[in-house]
Amino acid sequence: MINHQCLQALACGLASILPSRKQLVGLRDTAPLRLKVKAMKRSLLLGVAALLLTTGAVHAGQRPYVEVGKPRIVTRIIHIQTGLLPPSQYDKPYEGELEIQFFKNSEDVKNICPNTAGLACTKTTSEYKKCFIYMLTEYALKHTGNAYNFALRHELAHCNGWHHPNTTDGKKFNLGEKWKEAEGGKWIAADTKMPTPKLPASTKMLPAYPPVVCVTPDWKSEPCGSREIKDIWSTARPLQKSDIR
Repeated sequence: MINHQCLQALACGLASILPSRKQLVGLRDTAPLRLKVKAMKRSLLLGVAALLLTTGAVHAGQRPYVEVGKPRIVTRIIHIQTGLLPPSQYDKPYEGELEIQFFKNSEDVKNICPNTAGLACTKTTSEYKKCFIYMLTEYALKHTGNAYNFALRHELAHCNGWHHPNTTDGKKFNLGEKWKEAEGGKWIAADTKMPTPKLPASTKMLPAYPPVVCVTPDWKSEPCGSREIKDIWSTARPLQKSDIR
C-alpha cells in the first residue's frame, strides 16, 4: 500500500512531466496536435511507471527484516496410570465362596486394608476356599482413573492365590513390561476396558456403605426398619403366683 508521502511524490512527478498551459498553446502552432498528444501520453505513462517503481521500492525498504528460523518442537509428557494384569495361571474364574463388599470412598477401604492405595483389596482363607473382596464402586473407581472390570479381575486373581509386593520401591515400568517379583504380572493402563469376569453363582454382594444396608441370610436386601430394637418392658406384666413353681 502506498502511503501519503508516496502520493505526494507521485503528484510532484506528474506535475514535472505534464506540459504547462503555455506549452499546450505552442503545440497547436508547431506540429499536428494528434502527434504531440500521443507523445505526451507516452511520456506520462513512462513517468508514472517510474514513480510507482520508486515509491514501491521505498515502501518495501521500510519493511522489517524477518529471519525465518527452525520450527519450535514442543514436547509433552503424558503420565498414564497403570495397573497390574495377573499372570495366566491366576487369571481364571474363582470357584470358591466369594463375598464382595463395595465402598464409596478410599478411606473405608484403607481401614480394612491399611497397606493399600484404597482402591481394592482381598482377604482369603488359608486354603483359598473363601475369598472376601473389598473395593470401591464402579462409579468411584472410574473417577480415580481405574476400570471396574480390570480391578475386579485383579482381585479375583488374589482369590486364586496370586501375590505381589505392595510397592515397586520406586522402580519404573513401561506399558507391557512384566514384573518379575509379581510372578510375571504385566503392567497395562489402569483404565483398560475388558469383559466382566465370571463370578461364582453363589457370590454374595453387599452394596456400598453409607447408607447402612440390611440383608437377609441369603444376602437379599431388606429395609432396616424391621430390625429396630423393641422395648420388651412395654409389654411386660406383673409377676403372678402361677409364674413361680
